[in-house]
Amino acid sequence: MSGTTVLLTGGNGFIAVHIIVELLQRGYNVTTTVRSEGKTTYLRKKFSDAVEAGQLKFAIVEDITVPGAFNEVLKNGTFDSVIHSSSPVISNAKDVRNELLIPAIQGTTEILKAVKAHAPTVKRVVVTSSNAAIVDRSKGNRPGYVYSEKDWHPVTAEDAESEPKLGYFASKTLAEKAAWNFVDTEKPKFDLVTICPPMVYGPMIQEVTSMDNINVSSKKFYAIFSGQEKELTNVGTWIWVDVRDVAAAHVAALEKPQAGGHRFYVSAGNFNIAQVVDYIWEHYPERATAKGIPKSNANVGYPAEGCYTSDNSASKRVLGVNYRSLESTLKDQLEQFINLEKEIASRKSEAN
Repeated sequence: MSGTTVLLTGGNGFIAVHIIVELLQRGYNVTTTVRSEGKTTYLRKKFSDAVEAGQLKFAIVEDITVPGAFNEVLKNGTFDSVIHSSSPVISNAKDVRNELLIPAIQGTTEILKAVKAHAPTVKRVVVTSSNAAIVDRSKGNRPGYVYSEKDWHPVTAEDAESEPKLGYFASKTLAEKAAWNFVDTEKPKFDLVTICPPMVYGPMIQEVTSMDNINVSSKKFYAIFSGQEKELTNVGTWIWVDVRDVAAAHVAALEKPQAGGHRFYVSAGNFNIAQVVDYIWEHYPERATAKGIPKSNANVGYPAEGCYTSDNSASKRVLGVNYRSLESTLKDQLEQFINLEKEIASRKSEAN
């Protein structure tokens, strides 16, 4: 989309860097926000050609929850659309309200307020939501149930504060609801699309300085692949998607007129950890033996009574998403783990 300019928030995140790739490949001009100038260094190097050509620019937004946080960015540019991908992903928050709820909810409402007030050229805003805003954890495995865009997690802020493990689910649910409520009450000139992915796997192209600071979803697969996880467990949801398909869905959501006003469940289907471990043993038997990776067992397969599934038909029909297979994603992600281990070891030896 040559000449079309997009503002992307949170540009150094796991999903966001893939969105940058997708946008640049399709000819968009991109301005992305990060929290400090230092956070631009890796991105400037990775996308050096686009930076030099003026196709990729950066804006600093230190705290997305501050009133008016995005005002200057939007005043200083002319944008056709916005993708808001910036939101905390913290699995063990100590202070749910301040670490999760406020950043997610206020970060979302602040970008919408700023667009309405200062960016009259913006026609569409796409917000990254989550499977956490769809699947009702209180219902458990829910055999036979098919989750879709019509479903909402019923979690409240009070639930999350009394039971912190619900913090992430509440943050995504309440942030997305706040976005739809803003559009309903404020009647802005732009329309809204939300993208709801489940567990997101696949190659990491964000900055990785050590295998300890990789994104939350990748940590699980790496814990198994590195032999750190001796007692296998499933991940808390039975649904997954490849990060590259999530990025493609975001960009399609900008381009498809009929997507406006809708949420999309961007899901590749069901999976379990037994499938992941079986793949490792089949394709990396020497590593599995050397690392002491456990063999799969019934505890990490699907539950005997069955489990819920997902309906991704809208994302295929409207957005045109063509989902990768689990095997394809595992192949790419596990190979990358090996390459990253070598790169990080090489950097350490050079430093010494």
